[in-house]
Amino acid sequence: MKTDPRYGYYPWWPENDDDWVHPEDVAVARGMIPSKRIWRRDGTLGPFVFLHYGEVSIRVRPALWVEVNGEGIEPGDWVEVLSRMQKNTHCIGQVREMFWNTYTRSIGYRIQSGQQIVPKTFASTDLRLVRTGVTNHPLGPLLPFPREPRNWEPWTEDEPA
Repeated sequence: MKTDPRYGYYPWWPENDDDWVHPEDVAVARGMIPSKRIWRRDGTLGPFVFLHYGEVSIRVRPALWVEVNGEGIEPGDWVEVLSRMQKNTHCIGQVREMFWNTYTRSIGYRIQSGQQIVPKTFASTDLRLVRTGVTNHPLGPLLPFPREPRNWEPWTEDEPA
């Protein structure tokens, strides 16, 4: 039975020492844990599980963390910020931070658009994933895309108009 990926965060350092972290990853883990960053747990190697946060990966022994439901958006993903009747400023950007918002009890996302971090925190309902080579327009089912080539032949005088 496949149980990964799972998502969660470490609001505290789980143990009194560093033994729960792989020796090569202690410095990175100390710089990012404890925090409300949402990590993706994906795979194991011996006694260690792999945790990913965007481009950062660490190996840790299973330890107490706060598990949350993933929403399909992760740091590094390209997203479209939906305007939601002008509640948000529409833009395309990259997810830079993914963290647990204790006030809303949901995942919050910080987006970088161009060279700037957008100062607002977004919910997953405010975002739509942008995939390379995929057009996901709300009217997509109604649009004739891709368009089929038509071979028109000139009318002859014998055919009815």
